Amino acid sequence: MTRLILMLLAVLTCLARPAPAQAQTCSATVSSIDFGSPSLLTSGPVDVTGTVTVTCTSIPVLNVVKLCPGIGAGSGGTDGSGRLMTGTGGSLRYQLYQDAARSVAWGSLDNPALGTVPAIIISNLLNGAGSATRTIYARLFGGQATAVPGAYRSSFIGNATLFSYGAELLGTSTNCTGFAGTASVRPTFEVTATLPKGCTVAATALTFPTTGVLAKAVTAQSGLTLTCTSQTPYALRLDAGRNGDASGGRRMRGPSGSFIAYGLFRDAAFSSSWDSGVQASGTGLAQALAIYGRVPAQPTPAPGLYTDTVVVTVTY
Repeated sequence: MTRLILMLLAVLTCLARPAPAQAQTCSATVSSIDFGSPSLLTSGPVDVTGTVTVTCTSIPVLNVVKLCPGIGAGSGGTDGSGRLMTGTGGSLRYQLYQDAARSVAWGSLDNPALGTVPAIIISNLLNGAGSATRTIYARLFGGQATAVPGAYRSSFIGNATLFSYGAELLGTSTNCTGFAGTASVRPTFEVTATLPKGCTVAATALTFPTTGVLAKAVTAQSGLTLTCTSQTPYALRLDAGRNGDASGGRRMRGPSGSFIAYGLFRDAAFSSSWDSGVQASGTGLAQALAIYGRVPAQPTPAPGLYTDTVVVTVTY
């Protein structure tokens, strides 16, 4: 009888022991950040977003998991004021931020110069599991018009990310400074952009002064402003206008079908005609091209306003 009682007590004692606690486990992903195909001939920045998604299991009761997602420089490196994407044409400056105003840079704990690290808190929502997301606000800086068209990329693999995490009591601090955690994951992602070739052109009207008779030549000057992406070959030409004659000469049309002949030249000496156009390569910066107009002496037609429309074509 005594032996049976001792065995029963031993069984009861074994059943009363607490189950060993399981360590929480987290996984994390970061969506790739693509700036698309922006034209950097304009000076404004390009803003896009990415998302950090974290899922954790075995979160202890009355605990949360604090995860500190450190993001390093990436394969493109930095220039001291922003991160870089690299491509065959050089580099592009961009930055990753914690806020929509893009004022707080997102960095890593082992490289404070990149910025601070925000905390992501994962709560125990169901059976010890929970998930959370955090937006990454990215900006491709403006003022990079001289960048060469092509594909640019910065990869975040290996040591480029370090997401440290660990269980803490409810109400834990959201400060990641000095936080080491008990485990970590290293998600991978990429930041990309593809710069297209492009040109923009603007022209000012060429206005000849009012004159009574055309006994001598009348001249005037205007210009074009041409901007083409860096290292982009282009050809610019002016057509013969709407009122050209059979030989391709330029004419302005006035009252009752009257015409005034004129010419467009590239130099003040009126020796280089615009008929042959211009061939060159873009720099990403605006290029000013002068247009010198000349009405040669000719019979004076009926009084009135004479006009012509010339189409500027840029091929690149």
